[in-house]
Amino acid sequence: MDDEGFVELRAALDRLRVAATEERDQFKQAAAAAQIQLDALGPAPAAGQPRESAAIADSRRQLSARLQTVQDGVKQAELALARIIAMQDEVAAEARQQFTRQLIYRGASPVSQSFWREGLADLVAAAAVVRTAPQEWWDASDNRRAGSTTLMQMALVALLSVVLVIPMQRWLHRHHGVRPDMQEPSAARRTVAAFTELLNRTAIPLTVLWTAYGVVAGNGWASGLVGLLLHALMQALSLALLAHGLVYAILEPRYPAWAVIKLPQPQRDNLLNRATVFAVGIVLLSILVAPSRSPDFGAAGRDLVIAAVALFLGLVNLGFADPRLWRSVGQDLQPIRLLAGAVFALNLVALAAILLGYYSFAAFLSFALLCSALALAAYSVVRTAIRDGLSSLADSPDSRLQSWRKALGLSGPMSTTTQIFLGLLIDVFLFLLLLIALALAWGMSGATLIAYTLELFYGVTIGPVTISLGNILGAVMVLVIGIGVTRLLSGGLNVRLEQQSGIDPGVRNSMVTGLTYAGYLLAGVAAIGAVGLDLSNLAIIAGALSVGIGFGLQNIVNNFVSGLILLIERPVKVGDWVVVGDREGYVRRINVRSTEIETFPRASVIIPNSDLISSPVMNWTHRNRLGRVDINIGLAYGTDAEKARDVLLDCLSKHPEILSIPAPMVIFRDFGDSALVFALRGFIADVERRMAIESDLRFAIYKACKANGIEIPYAQSDVHLADIDRLEKMVLALAGNKKPAAD
Repeated sequence: MDDEGFVELRAALDRLRVAATEERDQFKQAAAAAQIQLDALGPAPAAGQPRESAAIADSRRQLSARLQTVQDGVKQAELALARIIAMQDEVAAEARQQFTRQLIYRGASPVSQSFWREGLADLVAAAAVVRTAPQEWWDASDNRRAGSTTLMQMALVALLSVVLVIPMQRWLHRHHGVRPDMQEPSAARRTVAAFTELLNRTAIPLTVLWTAYGVVAGNGWASGLVGLLLHALMQALSLALLAHGLVYAILEPRYPAWAVIKLPQPQRDNLLNRATVFAVGIVLLSILVAPSRSPDFGAAGRDLVIAAVALFLGLVNLGFADPRLWRSVGQDLQPIRLLAGAVFALNLVALAAILLGYYSFAAFLSFALLCSALALAAYSVVRTAIRDGLSSLADSPDSRLQSWRKALGLSGPMSTTTQIFLGLLIDVFLFLLLLIALALAWGMSGATLIAYTLELFYGVTIGPVTISLGNILGAVMVLVIGIGVTRLLSGGLNVRLEQQSGIDPGVRNSMVTGLTYAGYLLAGVAAIGAVGLDLSNLAIIAGALSVGIGFGLQNIVNNFVSGLILLIERPVKVGDWVVVGDREGYVRRINVRSTEIETFPRASVIIPNSDLISSPVMNWTHRNRLGRVDINIGLAYGTDAEKARDVLLDCLSKHPEILSIPAPMVIFRDFGDSALVFALRGFIADVERRMAIESDLRFAIYKACKANGIEIPYAQSDVHLADIDRLEKMVLALAGNKKPAAD
């Protein structure tokens, strides 16, 4: 059986497996429904107990028979599944053996005359068949739509390409491509520009070409030998565009400053020329080897064609992996140099295999190495570009991108975490695509890949546990949708509450946070249900967790419950001015475990929620923003106290932010050691203005006291010396050059 026969057989077995799986699941659902109805009837009466009614007995009999029937159906479906899986394993084993036989097959030596004589004869004979293929293809009419319908669909594809694709390419180039006026672009900007060039030169043209091919094949016009030739040409065009687009995007010959990999001009020109030669050569080669597509093509001709393809691919790989091209790359690109050296050495093995007659092995090795190198290069460019694009989007000051940042969660205090999470998801997705590309490059057929995917999708049983990729993907999708809907609803509620006048910011934050927590909880429960876990079993997990909560998780649960209490009772709210111990500042965020307070020097203090519940908290703005300023001042003894009171009260009354009700006051507080102590009291509408208002009042008080001759004393101290008389005699004696008396 040839490769196409294996593909058709595997596809048929895959369809049978899907049908048998669906049949088994339907029988299981019917069995579960019948069992529920039987359980509703309760157990049958035991011997010696009163008999149940005839209707109940008849229903029990019918349900039992139905349950037995559907259980037999489950067993039959599982038996069919076992037979199908056994056949799939047998087919896969035979395909592997045939693939191995093809790889180790040794043909005639390339230096023998028979190799060339018989191979060229087969090519000439097959060329005649190829010349008649177009006419036979045109005359065939089986399972083919009208040519006018196909032409209209092709014209529609061309029109959409002109209307949508070309403007999209221009938009991408204008906004994210190379900008000649930027002489020193950053590494992130260069990578995004390279990704844009790769899209414009490879992905978008290939999408148009394969769409057109899909129209032709879907309408039945890609049948027979012409269909095989057209498919081979499409594969060659894909490789050509991918290789040329990658090299051009990475090197950017027009503007060397934008190159992702900076090479000297001679090496850069050589690499570009070799990429162009490969792109043209692979397309021409797919046309020249067209006779080998004939079903009656001889073995000698097939060996000659495979040897030619292997030689071309091997020489191309040697040209791309030439160590002289990559000698000047920096240490940060050392893996490229190592990869090029490995590819160069393995292609020497492929050329040696050609000389020994192992043409299939040489072609397989050369093609696998080329595809692997292209896949790794595309993976590196795309991964780096997407990560740099996320970073640029998060840091961009452009207000037009604000909606995208909010939608992706790249704005706010959790932007870094979201960026890491999105980067991880992208890495996993791209790595899976890379693994698929490498598997296809190294000989795994698409049918085998689909079979493995179906195996994972429908579940792999390991002991009593069945791991199903379908259930996992469904749970992830439910979780993502639930989180997205929750973010959408909480964002909409936040915007709506912001538009409502008179709603306290703390109340708004509590409502939005509560809705978010509830939405996340429901999304998690729905995801667990989508996985297929029995929610009743969670009681066992909860019992086990209770032990951990009692020991290691006690503080976490305490903080979580305290966070809920803060949201419900709201002793502190977002925006409040609070003092917790020796820490003072504004409440910026109340999270599940902790509360973030921003101090006046702009430092963030993370306080566990339990501290806000169990410790005293001074909240300056708990009920309202009304506050009071307190200023103490000392005036010199001898000052007219009544005049001083009037001057100080006048300073309070003239300040525009001091309220008249409650009225300001001046209090004669105490007789100090060196001053008369007065206290000024005045109420203000916004307590956050307290420090600024106190500063204004001190300026005004100092000016008023100076203008009214009121002295503000400074602290004075008297020093008393015990031997002042003896020191006085000593100083006098020294002044008169006399020796002081003995005493």
